[in-house]
Amino acid sequence: MTEAPKTPQIETRLATAEDLPELEANETAKTKGHSASYLEKQAAGGYYVVVGLIDGKVSGRVILDTVEDDGTPLVPEMKLLWVFPQARRMGLGAKMTQHLEELARELGYEEVFLGVTPDNPAAIPLYIGLGYTPTGDHRSALNMSVIDGEGEGTDDPIEAIYRKSLLMR
Repeated sequence: MTEAPKTPQIETRLATAEDLPELEANETAKTKGHSASYLEKQAAGGYYVVVGLIDGKVSGRVILDTVEDDGTPLVPEMKLLWVFPQARRMGLGAKMTQHLEELARELGYEEVFLGVTPDNPAAIPLYIGLGYTPTGDHRSALNMSVIDGEGEGTDDPIEAIYRKSLLMR
């Protein structure tokens, strides 16, 4: 008699300095050093790095940016959702996003924004499935989600802006 496959244990929490080696181990050539800068921004305040763990191992991250220093009306903004390739299709992206949304609620926000480019089509069904809707607005921005992955990105990407109300549960 064979045993049933073990269900992976999924957890989420704010990143700590102890997570840096695992985050760095999964950086791409284009993102080398970015994990350390994300944790530095978190330490400065207004920037929250949520990590997802599968069976205790860091397997992804997403960022909640509440800093209003660049004039963007998109506050708070979910940025840089990245599930490491070996951890995909397990629900980790949804769990990290839920953690981020709860954090935004605790901080007093009523909605969360995000931007997604057309060269990241896999993200769009995920965001729609999580309750995000397109606003009809667009912006020019560097697409870090493509940089995190294997894609090349574009020189002047245009992001479609999505939002989710945190008032409805």
